[in-house]
Order: sequence, then C-alpha cells, then structure tokens
Amino acid sequence: MNTHAAAEKQWTDKELNDLTVENEFRLRGLEVTRLDTFVDAAFAFVLTLLVISFDDIPSSIPEMLAAVKRIPGFAASFAILMMFWLQHRNWSRRYGLENRKTILYSLLLIFVMLVYVYPLRMVFEGMFSNLSGRYLPTSYEIESYYDLRLIFLFYSVGFLFMSLIVSQLHRLAMRSSASLGLNSTELRKTRIEMQVWMLSASFGLLSIVLALTLPDALVVAAGYMYFALIPAMRIPAYLDQRRNASVS
Repeated sequence: MNTHAAAEKQWTDKELNDLTVENEFRLRGLEVTRLDTFVDAAFAFVLTLLVISFDDIPSSIPEMLAAVKRIPGFAASFAILMMFWLQHRNWSRRYGLENRKTILYSLLLIFVMLVYVYPLRMVFEGMFSNLSGRYLPTSYEIESYYDLRLIFLFYSVGFLFMSLIVSQLHRLAMRSSASLGLNSTELRKTRIEMQVWMLSASFGLLSIVLALTLPDALVVAAGYMYFALIPAMRIPAYLDQRRNASVS
C-alpha cells in the first residue's frame, strides 16, 4: 500500500486502520520519497561540512590531542542539527504530506541549514572555550564585542527561521487534518509540536533582541539563554496535560 500522501490524498478508514502505529500516531509516510532522500542527503552533507572544517587528519600526537579538544563543540553542533533532522523525519513519517507548500518549506529548511552551519560551530566552539577557561580551543578569533554580537545574531536568525519552518510544517498538517484523517490524539500531539517549535522560535527572537540591546559585559547572555529552552520545550505538553486533567 502506498503510505505517502501525495498532493491532497484522502485517507479512508480502512487505509488508516492498516497503518503502523507509533507513540499513538498512525504513520502515513513510511514510504521514502525523493524529497525525504534529498533532505536526508542535505543534512548528511552539512555534517560533512562540519567535519571537513576541522582541517586535516592529525599527523602527530599533539595535533590529535588538539583535535580531541574540539570534539565537544562538534558534538553540540551535531546534536542541534540532529534535533531538526529528527523533527522533519518524524513529521514526514506521521503525516506523509508532499505538496507544493510542504516541498517549499522542506527546501527552505535545507537552505537555512546550509547557512546556519557556519555560525553553529562558531557559537559552540566559543562557548566551550569560554567555559573551560580557554583549555578547549576555538578556531575563530573574536576581536570585539561587535564581532560577538554578530555571531549571536547570525546564529539566532538561523535558529529562529529553522524553528519557524518546523512549526509551519506542523501547522500545514493541522490544516490537512480532514484529508489525513487525524483523530483527537493525533490532533492534540500535532498542536503541541506546533507550539513547541513556535516557543523555540521565540527564543531565537529573544536572543536577537538581547544581542542588539545588552551592554557589552552581558552580551554572552544572548547565547547562554538557550539553555533555558531545554525545560521550556516541555511547557506545551505540560499545559496540555493540565488542561485535559481539568476537563476530565
């Protein structure tokens, strides 16, 4: 059975009942399309850029030790990129939507990511270098607070747009709920994901404001504020549980 909803496919009850269920969600997009393959390849390419940018393979023990010290920055950059890749993967598997709008947003996600990869590494290398008292190296020299503001602006604009794109993909799934045959649980989970990524986008916007307005001595807060996003992303699900508990 073709499980991918090309264009405006109308799912029947029989087709929906035959779908694989994962975390209370019927997976309409298990068939891998050319768009899925292209998105996966683009993320793999960006990770390759991230690795290649670490220069040559170490040829001595001191060079190897210096390269090892840069692993934390690479690991954090890898984690952020995988967070967005997993979100697109889960969205594609859950809804299987492939039309002009979803293709456009998927391509926009790739475009922003290709630009975002450069400030991504700069931010995390700088953060770990600062936290370790310069023990962990960074390949970028920040000569002024103006440079630091620019890095945070560049990073946060990318984070903002990537989060907005993921949120918009879920919004498009909400708008196609009738043709997708989303049940109440699936609708609720879709709404939560949309809210989570709107909240994520708001952190990017807040970081931009802080980078532009904070005094020099405090401008690093425009980067460290992202740590608060980890617990904040649980808020929409928590509020949804409270709302459902009060209704029942």
